[in-house]
Amino acid sequence: MPATHPEFSDQALTDLLAALRARTTGHPDNPGLIACWPSVREDRMGAACAELRRRGHPVFQVPIDRVNPGPKRDGWAVATEDPALPLQQRKSP
Repeated sequence: MPATHPEFSDQALTDLLAALRARTTGHPDNPGLIACWPSVREDRMGAACAELRRRGHPVFQVPIDRVNPGPKRDGWAVATEDPALPLQQRKSP
């Protein structure tokens, strides 16, 4: 499947998906990932996650809890139902 955002290599997207899974699994109460260095900077996470969604992965935007006052930040997470499978390969209930 050709990339919509060719700036992201297949390896960068694989690394991002692994980082999203690790964050979601390790911090289920606060699963949001803001960046995946060095592959994906914070300002490009939306585009990279859109590419993962386009490829069928259950990636979604989540609010980031802030300890200190400041502007709202969003991160990205992946659904944990069966993160090894893209959406189109999952069984529907």
